[in-house]
Amino acid sequence: MARIERSSEPKSPPSERRLMALVLAIIMLIASLLAWWFGSGSTGEFVAAACGRIGLVMGALWLAWPSLKRPAKWLPASAPVIGVIALVVLAAQPKLIFPAILIVPALITVSALARAFRRK
Repeated sequence: MARIERSSEPKSPPSERRLMALVLAIIMLIASLLAWWFGSGSTGEFVAAACGRIGLVMGALWLAWPSLKRPAKWLPASAPVIGVIALVVLAAQPKLIFPAILIVPALITVSALARAFRRK
């Protein structure tokens, strides 16, 4: 009978995907530079800006890839939910930005305190 060994370390994401993110980031940044240098008018500026933004996001994804499978233990689980709800509210009512700046950190703090008291 074959014996299956289990590692205590979490599996790392496939390196092919991380490499693909890096290659795509480099390609998009080069395309951005080419569009900026050789583009004409507003179309060149638009393509340069779009490719540059996509390249920067893909570069950030490449940098963050090793930590994607590990949750941030210092961040309460409710923080992303609170953030998404705040973004939806701000998209519907942009005038609520000042109360949101005060309420969102307060809600995250309250959820972190509730989690701390629940563990004890």
